[in-house]
Amino acid sequence: MGIAPLLLLPILALANEPPLPAKTTVTLDPKTLLVLFGTRHGNRNPEKFVEVPGRTWGQEGELELTSIGKRQAYGLGKEVRAFVGQQFIDGNYRPAQAKFYSSSANRCQMTLQSAVAGVFDPSDWADWNKEKLDHWSPVPYTIDDPMLRMYSVKGCVNSDSAWEPISKDTLPELKKLVKKSKPLLNYMKEKDGRDATISNAADIADNIINMDFYNATYPDWLANPTLKGYNAEKIKKAYLSFAENHMNKCAAHKPCRNMMGGLWANHIISSLEAAASGSAKTKLIGYASHTEVTLSVMLLLGIDKAELTTSAGFVIELRNGTSPAQVRVLQHDPNPIDAHVIYPAHLVSELKAKTDKDGWMPLPALKDYVKQASFSDWESQCGINHCALPKPKTA
Repeated sequence: MGIAPLLLLPILALANEPPLPAKTTVTLDPKTLLVLFGTRHGNRNPEKFVEVPGRTWGQEGELELTSIGKRQAYGLGKEVRAFVGQQFIDGNYRPAQAKFYSSSANRCQMTLQSAVAGVFDPSDWADWNKEKLDHWSPVPYTIDDPMLRMYSVKGCVNSDSAWEPISKDTLPELKKLVKKSKPLLNYMKEKDGRDATISNAADIADNIINMDFYNATYPDWLANPTLKGYNAEKIKKAYLSFAENHMNKCAAHKPCRNMMGGLWANHIISSLEAAASGSAKTKLIGYASHTEVTLSVMLLLGIDKAELTTSAGFVIELRNGTSPAQVRVLQHDPNPIDAHVIYPAHLVSELKAKTDKDGWMPLPALKDYVKQASFSDWESQCGINHCALPKPKTA
């Protein structure tokens, strides 16, 4: 059986970071013009389920959002609504006030939908199903893979190149990890049949996370390990250490980080500038993406972070009344499932030196930091050469 599910998430994701605050520690500024939030998708099923007789969890399917993930995302939406209040944006969705973006992955689209359901609780004219106590209203969003899932964009050869040393474990630290982990990787192959790779060990970690969330039975090779030097608790901890390894390595590896987060970072700065100039009236923008993409853009925004748990991410607040306009960079995390917290981001020293005691900095300071790695022409960044494509035949 698994450990208590409510303890798993903070232990796994925040082991090397400061503890989360018990509740949201910031309040919306009266002069705020725009709030943006970005999130990693909520808890999902593994890519491949371990063989366990009578498994009852994971009915959504491989890589699909779980009930835990939906609860996490909904909690995020409720906390975003609590943060912005009812005066900043209407309680009902209005197209002029809010825009939302997701990658094409089901888990990201469903995360965004669940979060938006928490933001907007329809009433009056928008309540189209008044007999339901858990009423909601559908909200449109845009699927944008170049911004939020660059690794899936067809023909993006530079994205493939950026991923190659990670996916093939040729980065020095990954080579070292493979060598060090040979007994665990070979044991996994012997007992579960998967190839002895870091990515497959990470998928074992995903299985363990969900088995613990659902208090499910472990396979015997994990519950009663025969690998020398390991008992049940030690081997579980060892496999959990592989969780999101390649995704975190991508965000830490500059070529991969810039490819994954550069276009998104540019969209964030452009949206902030448009709101500050008065040329855009949107008041809330939300994004749902993947671990490596969300963590990459957080690093490009100057947030000092090494890992990201499910449904965690960032919040950015823009206020006017000063010249230039000011921004505040925040983080959000599940605590641990249904509750969510928003709190000041841990910034790199270069940006921290430019913030006041309440965390505000001039928008140009953030722009100057972000522009080191952001881009707008994603096709050129990908290495997509339209001139090399065959021209259509004419009659």
